Amino acid sequence: MTATQTHCTGPLCSFLRVVGLREGGPTSFLWAVPGRVPQVKPRPPGACLRAPTPGLAPGSRILTRWLASLPLQLVQLGGRNPQLSAQILQTLQSASAWGNKDLLHSLQTHASSLYDPQEGCVVLLPVEQQQRLVQILFYLPAFPADVLSCLSQVCNTGRVSASLASTLIRTVHFRSPLSGWSSSLQDVPVRDVDYFSFLFSTLTGFSSDRLRNLQQADDEGVLPSSSLSPLSVFATPLEQFTHHWDMVEEVCHCLETLGSRGQCFEILQNAIIKNLCGLVVVPDCMCAALLRCIPRLLDHSLLPNDTLLHFLADCCLSMLSLLLQLEQSARKRDAVWEACFAALSTVPRLLRLVLQSLHVCDLCKAELPLLAQILSLLLQHTQLRNQVAANGALLQTIIQDLTRYHGGETREQWLTDLLYCYSVTLSSHRGNMAMRDIY
Repeated sequence: MTATQTHCTGPLCSFLRVVGLREGGPTSFLWAVPGRVPQVKPRPPGACLRAPTPGLAPGSRILTRWLASLPLQLVQLGGRNPQLSAQILQTLQSASAWGNKDLLHSLQTHASSLYDPQEGCVVLLPVEQQQRLVQILFYLPAFPADVLSCLSQVCNTGRVSASLASTLIRTVHFRSPLSGWSSSLQDVPVRDVDYFSFLFSTLTGFSSDRLRNLQQADDEGVLPSSSLSPLSVFATPLEQFTHHWDMVEEVCHCLETLGSRGQCFEILQNAIIKNLCGLVVVPDCMCAALLRCIPRLLDHSLLPNDTLLHFLADCCLSMLSLLLQLEQSARKRDAVWEACFAALSTVPRLLRLVLQSLHVCDLCKAELPLLAQILSLLLQHTQLRNQVAANGALLQTIIQDLTRYHGGETREQWLTDLLYCYSVTLSSHRGNMAMRDIY
């Protein structure tokens, strides 16, 4: 291809007309595909390429400086000219794949601006350009803490799709040495501590600043604490909750594939105790995420810390109370049920702590039916049959107190339902025990 054969229009053409598109010239790599040999016209034996124009030989500083200026131009454009941004991104992706050092250095310099969760191109441009920006992350030389913080917030704000945010998480995961990425000790793309911080921030769904502000907010969406809700729970909008739930699945998958679950669990446990256990107001999506993630990392050789256990018990009881008091969508309700019951059936002593925190004497009369509904749900769930039977004496005491404090001449329907569930559950468990004894 020669300059005279090229018909080019668009914002980048002025530069291309100056540089030219000679075969083997400095801009031919812009259209090359990694792993594919560029096409060259057949020449007679002994024929030589025409000498390049002075100053525009391969590796020209003019081309290098132009490429290095593209990330800044992209930042300055923002979302004002998506067509021009698309052309710049196409060039950036091709040059990054070829490992242009000056361009990669410029990308590194402007990464925090490009991936800013509020004003970065990654949230301002259309979906196709967002995808290119996420793909370019694969070539980013390093992921310092500030860039990872931006990327975590990009995942949590919901301004990119859940599937694209999942791709972003996987890209960071692949670049981490913990996932098997080979790199020298002096050239580690992602430090282990920064990588775990990225996963933890994405798992919680809220930055530390947002959590801090939430503690002081007087929002209508906050369910105040009570005897049946040890924590004040902030009910996130349905769209935000479902988006974050998809992120939780991706984070859990990354943690499960890191090799040592024991070490991952210890790191996660310490992070929860240090950053979350002192909170008074907690988002419902964060509670569900923790109740979902902890059982997936736990095995029989691990025993959670008492501080973590009490916090998980408060989260579980508060979430059960929230869902019974507020109208929720089917998907959100199912996700929370699944998380709560998975934790109660997997985490040792968690169900006992939840039952021990139920003090009937501290409840007002209006809260008694709510407690009965919570107990009925626990009794009806098949995954909890063994745990319920193991805590049968404690459960019996609660039901006796509930019956006594109700004090009505006629038995309410909620109490009748609870007593029926209790008798059926215990009788079936005794039957199973008897069958096991026979065989």
